[in-house]
Amino acid sequence: MAKVGIIIITMDRSDFLIRQLRYYAELRSPHPIYIIDSSTKETFEKNKKIIDELKKYISVYYYHYPKEEFSLLQCHKEIRSKVKEKYITFIGDDDYQIPNSLTKCAEFLENNPDYSTASGLAVSIRLIENRIHGSLQRISDYPRREVLFDNASQRFVHFMDNYFVNIFSVSRTDLMQEIFSIIPPIKDKSLEQEILPCCLITISGKAKLLDCLGFVRQIHDSHYPLPDVFDWLSGINFHESYLQSRDILAKAVAKKDGIDFSQAQKIVRQGFWLYSRKSLIKEYDQVFPVPRQIPGKIGLKTKIGLKFPFLKRVYRATIRPLISNSKQLHYEVLQPNSKYYKDFRPVMDSFLGKNNY
Repeated sequence: MAKVGIIIITMDRSDFLIRQLRYYAELRSPHPIYIIDSSTKETFEKNKKIIDELKKYISVYYYHYPKEEFSLLQCHKEIRSKVKEKYITFIGDDDYQIPNSLTKCAEFLENNPDYSTASGLAVSIRLIENRIHGSLQRISDYPRREVLFDNASQRFVHFMDNYFVNIFSVSRTDLMQEIFSIIPPIKDKSLEQEILPCCLITISGKAKLLDCLGFVRQIHDSHYPLPDVFDWLSGINFHESYLQSRDILAKAVAKKDGIDFSQAQKIVRQGFWLYSRKSLIKEYDQVFPVPRQIPGKIGLKTKIGLKFPFLKRVYRATIRPLISNSKQLHYEVLQPNSKYYKDFRPVMDSFLGKNNY
């Protein structure tokens, strides 16, 4: 069976980290876990005691890289060089990778060398009062997409117009080591830590989306915040960092497609334009919401849903599948008769605090 190295980089969030590890222990996950902890020495030692107990059930490699001595980019470079498995994935300390899906993704990549990533479908959850353990407040679909163009230029432009975080997907370890080896320290951390590696993965090859539950993302108020896109673009670090990133990406596109460097620079510029355009529109509506013309007025569809909530269930279960091929995964994972429920149930047991470990 193909194994996937699961990379977790964490700092000062012991409860989230241990919750996730107990989830893997409950499932006896075969995939080794590599953790870099930038917490204080006291927190590291506390975590280590629990992790040592869990090593009876899962394979865990635990490292201490204090934040005073190592940047996040250095942590990425360090941890990826330690992974022994052929395949690799990244996850936040507050999320869940589905072990069954990781195996399927690794097997797909084993047989499809023109793909750089594979992933299952995903949902995001929010718990009541943003707790680590507790009942669901909300669940929704979390974007993961296929990128099937053979041409690197087309993949890049399509990806930037339909951006998603693909470092949560399964990829080849040697590819990720190569990608992080060419990323220099960059002042803008959004580019350095996420956008640049995500783009380089896309340039390297196609992305496959498998029909299985692959990832559960928890949304809460303790995330490390990124700036709004407008503030990001107008920030003091952006211009210099963009030029660095543009040339790194253009070099990769030019090499992959066999085109001139100047032509590749234009393609990268187009991609960033698309990314910024879509993000600015979306975030403008969030920052400056348009008030309703008539306060308190709601549409007919909403009124019917509130008055007859069972109709929503009937529509999702019987009518929607007949008129649309698109899945409402956030609904499907909660249905015991759904093929996705089997993999979501252990996640639900984890955040409800029902694990034995």
